[in-house]
Amino acid sequence: MPPEHREVDLELEEQFILRLPINEAGNIKKILNTKPEKIKRILKIDLDVAKCIGTVYIGKKKLSAYLRTFPTIIESYKTNILNDKTNTYKTADICHIVECYEYPLDCFNKDLFHGYTPPLKNVKKRRFRKTLVNPELIEENESISKELYFLLKTDVEAVSTKYEIIYEDSKYGTFASNFFTDMQFSLKTVCFCNISDETLFGQTTSSDSDIEVDI
Repeated sequence: MPPEHREVDLELEEQFILRLPINEAGNIKKILNTKPEKIKRILKIDLDVAKCIGTVYIGKKKLSAYLRTFPTIIESYKTNILNDKTNTYKTADICHIVECYEYPLDCFNKDLFHGYTPPLKNVKKRRFRKTLVNPELIEENESISKELYFLLKTDVEAVSTKYEIIYEDSKYGTFASNFFTDMQFSLKTVCFCNISDETLFGQTTSSDSDIEVDI
């Protein structure tokens, strides 16, 4: 294949947030504002992505670095590309932060519970928590469902049935009754005998919860 027809392996831009101690952050900010070309000689990052640990060198200063994952995604944009100052272009999704310390940490959590901004504090538990289930309410609903199923089953098996309507509101009278007799039910049309509780009433707990209740 001629060289001009070969596919070029494009290197995608990857970004992360670098969090430094106050003194080192001030020095890096000063260099970027005055002599940004010196940043490649002063700042060096040696990071092991698999272990999420590494080392950051700022001049002769050595810092311990730890790669941590955000619970949310931060989008980064660029402008003034090819003298185009009116449009903004998305460059990457930022999902990680490298936190630097003067001394190594004994242990650290790779996943963060908070986002990058104050409104996203504890966002992992507030917005991605599982559905709460009350075991006592589940047990009560299950007992009511089983009782209703039992009543429906006995009505089907009965030769004749009757029902009574009682109104709680006084303007309709104390009660009103109506009787239906000689109501025959065909097992071909209506049959609840072989229907299981799970088929009729579904699962007893929410699919978003790990709580199981024995009824």
